[in-house]
Amino acid sequence: MSIDMKKIFLVKGVVQGVGFRPFCSKLAKELKLGGSVQNNSSGVLIELHGDRKSIELYAEKLVDEAPPLAMIQSVESIYEDETSTDPEDFIIRESEKQDIQKVLIPPDIATCEDCLKEMRDPNDKRYRYPFINCTNCGPRYTIIKELPYDRTKTTMACFPMCDECRKEYSDVSNRRYHAQPNACPNCGPTLWLCDAKGEKMAINNDAVLLASKYLREGKILAIKGIGGYHLACDPRNDRAVKELRIRKKRPDKPFALMARDLEAAKSIVLINEKAMKLLLSPRRPIVVCPKGKDDNLSKYVAPNIDTYGIMLPYTPIHHLLLEEQDLLIMTSANISDEPLVAGNREALEKLGPIADYFLMHNRDIYVKIDDSVIAMAGMTPIFTRRARGYVPQPYTSKKALPPIFGAGGEMKSTFSVTHDHYIFTSQYLGDLKDISSIALYEHVMDMFISLYEISPSYLVYDKHPLYLSTRIASNKLSSLKCKLSVQHHHAHLAACLWDNDFSGEAIGLMLDGTGFGDDESIWGGEILIGSAKSFSRAGHLLQAPLPGGDKAVSEPWRFALSLLLQTFEKMEALQIALQLWPKEQDKINIIAQNADKYVKTSSAGRLFDAAASILGLRNKVSYDAQAAIELEAIAKGKACAPFETIEKGDALLIDWRPAIRWLIEGMNKKNKAQLAAGFHDGLSKVLVNVSTKLAAQSGIRHVALSGGVWQNRRLLNVTCALLKEAGLIPLTHKRTSPNDECISLGQVAVGLAHWQ
Repeated sequence: MSIDMKKIFLVKGVVQGVGFRPFCSKLAKELKLGGSVQNNSSGVLIELHGDRKSIELYAEKLVDEAPPLAMIQSVESIYEDETSTDPEDFIIRESEKQDIQKVLIPPDIATCEDCLKEMRDPNDKRYRYPFINCTNCGPRYTIIKELPYDRTKTTMACFPMCDECRKEYSDVSNRRYHAQPNACPNCGPTLWLCDAKGEKMAINNDAVLLASKYLREGKILAIKGIGGYHLACDPRNDRAVKELRIRKKRPDKPFALMARDLEAAKSIVLINEKAMKLLLSPRRPIVVCPKGKDDNLSKYVAPNIDTYGIMLPYTPIHHLLLEEQDLLIMTSANISDEPLVAGNREALEKLGPIADYFLMHNRDIYVKIDDSVIAMAGMTPIFTRRARGYVPQPYTSKKALPPIFGAGGEMKSTFSVTHDHYIFTSQYLGDLKDISSIALYEHVMDMFISLYEISPSYLVYDKHPLYLSTRIASNKLSSLKCKLSVQHHHAHLAACLWDNDFSGEAIGLMLDGTGFGDDESIWGGEILIGSAKSFSRAGHLLQAPLPGGDKAVSEPWRFALSLLLQTFEKMEALQIALQLWPKEQDKINIIAQNADKYVKTSSAGRLFDAAASILGLRNKVSYDAQAAIELEAIAKGKACAPFETIEKGDALLIDWRPAIRWLIEGMNKKNKAQLAAGFHDGLSKVLVNVSTKLAAQSGIRHVALSGGVWQNRRLLNVTCALLKEAGLIPLTHKRTSPNDECISLGQVAVGLAHWQ
């Protein structure tokens, strides 16, 4: 057979660690083409020898039939030559390392159906093996130390393949062809069960069976997964769930659940089509869905709210455990606000007082990562935590980007960094409150910069003078001269616009708990007009004193009292306050005497907290946004609280005082569900009225919604519906979270507007 040509392609995207090279080899053999395929630090290099038509067909099939986990972003022809060379075999070459890393690392992927079928086959050598994987599934991001992606550069390097596994790895027709984490019971990682002292009790399948027995008996287990440990127990066992809350010192925050399959999930939550697709996707996030009518779970699983967070199994260990029970609590194993526990020794030290037994393994986790969480607002998914299954997948730009590092915020921290045509945003790194949180931020930052060999030239950070994220990034990038501070809510606006690929100006409704304002007060209920390049503050919620600063966050009655003092005459406000919070009499009098001395805030988050406290739902909180979440949970029916607007110079102020008066006066006339609903819908209405007025003045029709308050499903749905009715176009977060996780992305977007 004569050879017409030789052609070389460079394929970029998520093309390493997803079975792409074996796919390329199979496709070449199918089309009788010679050549080679090779990983390099830009992507995958494919050299083809054969007739022109077959090569053209190859290029088409390369994109159309790519492995399910591959994300091809470009196929570039970099060499073409007419040749008469004899045909060659098609081979997979060893990976090549170049100076600049451009390849994309895949996220960790749920166990595929083929592997599950083998794991359940008594005749298969991997029968009930808890680390079964192939090119289409298993750990990726959490085990990679260096690029290119080869076994020697992962935490699997210490497990040399046995002859049988090596044969599979080298067989082009095998599903494990060049699968880097490939292993079996003879050569791979081992699972074991131990007690809180570390004494081993059983290994592999026996460990799973014994662990299942203990779970059924009401014990609490620490279980090592892909990105860290979970704490597990039986969600139907009141005693076990209550004990987990006591030991973990987590009195109210809802626990996540893992269901054996979709049918088990449907037995406790209402699942629409969009939620079902998310649950079944290879990314396997926790999906927050409405509670069903008749679940028989412990009341301690998710108290005082109307949803459960549920996920399906995503590792072989999970599937094996859930053969014996259909539901388990699977909550992140951490101490208070510290990061997830991932190491075995660390687990015994930190989780010893919590877990009765430990299900451990010896495949190291190089970078810890939490489960992703997506809440359903009807058919609209809202990221509340972007992590496992999604990170490190980048956001793509049509043009090459200057190297910018966005340091992020301090709560729900992330960082973002540009490289080539991409913006990489780290996984959720928690709140930067202690040494362990700072260490995690630094480790992941070092890893990204090392993997991609990035040398940032620009640093963008929050205007708050004391943020630890700013300090960490400034210390590590101390030589940089190009630095830019960005106001918190401007970063929110820029992130939302980037998420919608929108480059124009928009009205921004930025609602969250706190952000350092340009006037050095605490912002949080902001109406902005602008773009990534610049913004103006067109309005905000009427400010009120914040008694006790951070104490007002953990004790919502404090800010509620402040609102009463602003709404009613002082004596009337005090009478109402003493009726609502009689145990706080001494503090109420002190706050009333010093009301003018406290820092002021326009925070929407605190406004919702205050409404919850006035309605008697929550006077003290044990987790972030608890009062507001419980207010949302009871909101039912139709009502509309009377928010008003005040013109102050060029600014429009949203006056909540009539709404607070409406709540107080309505407590004897309406039920709490109606009052809660009216508070939500009244705020939606006034926000849309203000947006409509600004749109008429400016000609701007797009309205961006960002900030943690927009995780409120009712507020989001009603506001978006009213905006559309008014002829405006709502822009909401789609690939990112509206909470402070998006701050680092917004900072980068602002930096690009300044320096690109």
